[in-house]
Amino acid sequence: MKQLKTLLTQLLLVTSLLLPWSAAEAVKGFEASGNINEMGYNTFVIRGQKYRLASDAVLDSNDSSRRGFRDFKQGDFIYFKGKILNGVYYVDIIYYETQEPS
Repeated sequence: MKQLKTLLTQLLLVTSLLLPWSAAEAVKGFEASGNINEMGYNTFVIRGQKYRLASDAVLDSNDSSRRGFRDFKQGDFIYFKGKILNGVYYVDIIYYETQEPS
């Protein structure tokens, strides 16, 4: 019984030491742009890929009517950056610039 306890303690110690590296490898950055195909409460879809707003996401816009995520609509062209965490695309920042007429 004592040998089993020792083995379980060693296994728990090794597992706890490996956890920080497993989470660090799961995070990957991305940059993308495109026209919004679908919108949800805190999500949007571009070219079939669903993106979720991070809790601390910010918006950088030169259009005073586009100051928040709710101000966007289907068809708007945006550029954004974020992180992929366990297969979920979290958007950290969205850039929106109005198109100047040519």
